Amino acid sequence: MEPLLNNQRTVIIFDGARGYGSSFLEEAFGGLVRLGFNKAKILETFEFVSDNDPALVSELIDYIDDAESEG
Repeated sequence: MEPLLNNQRTVIIFDGARGYGSSFLEEAFGGLVRLGFNKAKILETFEFVSDNDPALVSELIDYIDDAESEG
């Protein structure tokens, strides 16, 4: 997992799918926090893009924030 967060910027484009389950999104991105990565590192590494549903990016950041506040 750590090589993925190696200061290389990765763009994740969420357009083109019918939708994403909240449990998947929470585990995928909130799960990074539970693995020990902080919000700043996650947002430095990933750029989230959703032209079809711009609120999705805010939702992802909320999952990261929630996981950080739990830990």
